Amino acid sequence: MRDSMLSTGIYSISQAAALLGIHQARLRVWVCGSAGARGRPLIRTELPRVGGRVALSFVNLIEAKFIELFSSKGVSVRSMRYMAEEAERFLQHPHPFATDWIFKTDGKKIFVEAAERTEDPCLYDLKGHNFAMHGILAKEFMGDVQFSTSGVADAWFPRIDIAPNVRVTPKVAFGSPAIEKNGVPTEALFAALQAEGGDVATVAAWFDVSENDEIEAVR
Repeated sequence: MRDSMLSTGIYSISQAAALLGIHQARLRVWVCGSAGARGRPLIRTELPRVGGRVALSFVNLIEAKFIELFSSKGVSVRSMRYMAEEAERFLQHPHPFATDWIFKTDGKKIFVEAAERTEDPCLYDLKGHNFAMHGILAKEFMGDVQFSTSGVADAWFPRIDIAPNVRVTPKVAFGSPAIEKNGVPTEALFAALQAEGGDVATVAAWFDVSENDEIEAVR
C-alpha cells in the first residue's frame, strides 16, 4: 500500500509542531519516545536522521495530526498504541494513522476493540454502549485532510477556517504550505509583502494570485 509520494515532504520537529499547533516537546515524545518500554515512539519516522536531527515526512505529519486529535479528546496513549498495532497488523501498512481506514466500517471494528480492551471512557461509554466519539473524531480528522484513491492522506488544509485556499501536500513546494491554485509557497508571499511594505495588490500581481490568496497566505 505504500506510495512513493509518502517519502516526500520534509519537516523538522519545530516546523511540524508549528503547523500542528502543538509544543515541540510533545511531538518529540511521539516521534522519539521516552524512557521505558511504554514510552516507545507512536510514530515511525520515514526519513533518516541528518546530523542527529529528526525529520518527519508528510505522512508522519498526518500521523501526528491524528494523535493530537485523539489526545485532545482525552484518549489514552495506551488506546492509541493498541489501535496502531492492530491496524498495522490488519492493513499491513506501517502508517495506519495516515489513512482513512480507521474511520471506515472495518476500521471502526479496531476502534471498538480498543475501547473494550482498554476500557477507555473517552472512546466508549461502557454503560450506554455508545461509540459516538468515533463519528466525532472522523468528522474532525477528515474535515481538512484529502486522501488518495488508496486511502492514504495526500493533502492537508492546516488552517481551513482562516485560510481555506492554503494547502500542504508533498507534491508541491516540498511539502511547504502553498496556495492550492498555483502552488506558490505562503512563505514567499509573506516575505514579499513585508519587502513591499504591505502592498497586497502589487505582490498578488507578481505571483499571479488573488489578493484574497495573498491575505490567506499571511494568515
